[in-house]
Amino acid sequence: SKKSRHGKRKMTSYRPARLEDLAQIRAINAHYILNTSLTFVQTPPALESYIAKLNDLASRGLPYIVAVDETHQRDDGNPLVLGYASLSPFRPQVSYAPTAELTLFIHPDHQSHAIGSTLLKNLLERVHERQVWHLCKEASESGHLTESTGAIHVRNVVAVMAVDPEGKEQGEALRKWYLKRGFEECGRLKK
Repeated sequence: SKKSRHGKRKMTSYRPARLEDLAQIRAINAHYILNTSLTFVQTPPALESYIAKLNDLASRGLPYIVAVDETHQRDDGNPLVLGYASLSPFRPQVSYAPTAELTLFIHPDHQSHAIGSTLLKNLLERVHERQVWHLCKEASESGHLTESTGAIHVRNVVAVMAVDPEGKEQGEALRKWYLKRGFEECGRLKK
């Protein structure tokens, strides 16, 4: 824990995301959509899409976690969400079920406090300890989603990132951050 700018000791905890966290998650995500090139989304989605994602990941058994400041209560009575991370299906086919794609964003006012590192560590430890099972769903001939024959261990985590040329080190700081945490660069899509 560190001191907040109000002098109070900040108590950060990490837990599964809840429905009441989604408005704050949407606000964090909207900041990056509107002010950076770090996400490929151009327009902030409606809150309903965040609800759908939370429900979809829960039904698949994939983790969606938040970092919250337990010492800072918002006007709505909920703690302040400092950041969030999740694992989503990398591709819609069952053959890709052992591979998940990482999403990780930190509230812009709370960067450089090891929150992102802790969120990532939490997710990767679960994967390495074989605690993440993906109940993969694939479209059938009729177009309906069907579940795989059983839950499949997630073994690979992919971090797809955009290079923000206006960011730290012309966008290379984030790539280096991932490399330092065990990721390897597997390719770049240019232009």
